[in-house]
Amino acid sequence: MKTSILTIALMSALCASASWYWPFGGDDEPAEPRLSELMRPATDIIDQASDLAEEGKVSEAVEEYRKALAELARIELENPERAERPEFATLRNKRAYVSAAIDSLLLEQAKRNAKPVAVTDTTELEKKFKKMKEEEEAFKSGRMPETTAEQKKDDRKAKLLLALSDISKKDYESAKLTVKEILSTRPNDAAALNLRARIESEMGDSAAAEMTLTQCITSNPTNPHAFYNLAKLIFRTRGEKGRAAARRYYERSCECGGEKDPDFESELY
Repeated sequence: MKTSILTIALMSALCASASWYWPFGGDDEPAEPRLSELMRPATDIIDQASDLAEEGKVSEAVEEYRKALAELARIELENPERAERPEFATLRNKRAYVSAAIDSLLLEQAKRNAKPVAVTDTTELEKKFKKMKEEEEAFKSGRMPETTAEQKKDDRKAKLLLALSDISKKDYESAKLTVKEILSTRPNDAAALNLRARIESEMGDSAAAEMTLTQCITSNPTNPHAFYNLAKLIFRTRGEKGRAAARRYYERSCECGGEKDPDFESELY
């Protein structure tokens, strides 16, 4: 099965031609939408926040700007490879503008509310300001906190996207921690296990990657990605001796609904 939020073109550790199997997606991806189209919701939110700021509604404006930051963070997380391209400078500039706008509004609000009547009032204000800044940094980093039970599913997707982004940057230790966090509550999560196997493979531990994929197959016997990835791993590490086993896993992947890989088939048969 495909998960729409994770349709990202990824570089596979095992074979560039099969990158679409780490862990979701397909070779027949539609043309990439323009960045301006992706950012349109964020742009609309920013315009609304600007209007609120002009009306003197500071708290409401800051809230809208925060929503814009969250939207921009989502776009960057869902497009890790494009985020490395020059075109994303526009997004980064917009994010910097929003962050500066929030800082300006909060400082203005702090000055207006900081009355010299009692020192304790200023202290409490500083604490609130610090908390706001910490929340702002969370939005800017893309690590948005879970706030409701309904968001748990979205939180898992965000963590998978974050791990994918870290892998693309070869920040394996960070990716491992994120995947470990997912597996701590979902030990047999197919997507997380496929990602852990990719990390292990790219770090040169093929034996660990094989064990992880075997675990994924055992706990998710109809997951085509694990079968395919194990087929690629075995063929890469064992060569001719692993051809028969790799062929069986590849055929099982197709039986489970996985996409065919003509290039790989030409090597297996």
